[in-house]
Amino acid sequence: MGFKKFATKDLDIKSVYHLLISGISPRPIALVGSMDNKGSSNLAPFSFFNAFGANPPIVGFSPALSGRTGLPKDTLLNIKETKEFTISIVNSYMVEQISLSSCEFDRNTDEFIKSGLTKIESKKIKPYGVLESYFIMECKLYDIIELGSKPASGNLILGEVIHFHVAESILNDNNQIDPYKLDPIARNGGNWYTEAKKGLFELKKPKNIGIGFDQLPVSILNSELTGNELAKLASIEKIPKYYLEKNLGKLSKEQLIMEIKDKIDNNEIIIAWNIVLHLQKTYE
Repeated sequence: MGFKKFATKDLDIKSVYHLLISGISPRPIALVGSMDNKGSSNLAPFSFFNAFGANPPIVGFSPALSGRTGLPKDTLLNIKETKEFTISIVNSYMVEQISLSSCEFDRNTDEFIKSGLTKIESKKIKPYGVLESYFIMECKLYDIIELGSKPASGNLILGEVIHFHVAESILNDNNQIDPYKLDPIARNGGNWYTEAKKGLFELKKPKNIGIGFDQLPVSILNSELTGNELAKLASIEKIPKYYLEKNLGKLSKEQLIMEIKDKIDNNEIIIAWNIVLHLQKTYE
């Protein structure tokens, strides 16, 4: 596989930005509610966002300085003043309203009103959350790390979550969040978004320490099996004992590989390994 290489120093800010948001995707969206010292509300979405610890629970997002003027955004100014903010997770029912809230309104404009989103009072802090969201976090400022002073430079805002609001409608019988009902929307490059629930799949972590790729037979490593298929074989705790199946002796090497693929696809890993061992004994 060939790569086209880009040296950051040879690119303008816009090109660097579009490479970042297109390559690092999809990204969760933090719909940040903040308030200035006079009590005026602000609401803005940020996709440079994630969680960074659970004890204490820390979340972070980065409002960049304006790429045109180098000036700070209202959200950054407000949080510097009041040291608190909310983060509401965006779902598919509000995505058009989120896009509207991203417009560069002046600081005195309430984006809740402009976007038609509903304010919900916080329990511990003054800024409002978004009622239409299914998952809201109330945050106290932990730290602000300035990542530069030039246009498009980031400001990593870290907040400690002091209160959660979780819609009862998205909880399952075990009081855990159902990812389908949470229905989060994520940001990609350009004008593209991802509706996360349409791409959900479950992947269970190996119960034990897997044997790893270095323990796979050479014939299998060099076969047509994909990296994902090989990883399933390499995730087993130990290689099982081989037992002879008469019907395997009638199959060619290519047919055995196809049989292995089929068993892996059906998560019959022990049977797949038996065919691997037969292939190894027969053709190596």
